[in-house]
Amino acid sequence: MKDGDTKCASLEARLTFLEERLAYTEALLDESTQVINGLQDAVVKLQDQVKILAARQGEISAVRDLRDEVPPPHY
Repeated sequence: MKDGDTKCASLEARLTFLEERLAYTEALLDESTQVINGLQDAVVKLQDQVKILAARQGEISAVRDLRDEVPPPHY
């Protein structure tokens, strides 16, 4: 019976080890998910800022550059 007790204790130790690893993995996954969600929010904000800057750049480009105009005849 001693051999059976040893196997049972070994299986319990393995089960405990696996449960601990599962708990650690779940915690790590939750933390990673939070980080990814934060990064996704940051990317969305940056994309919005790029769109705004691109629109402003387009507005600035639409304004004529005085250097491109032909100078008046008295110059």
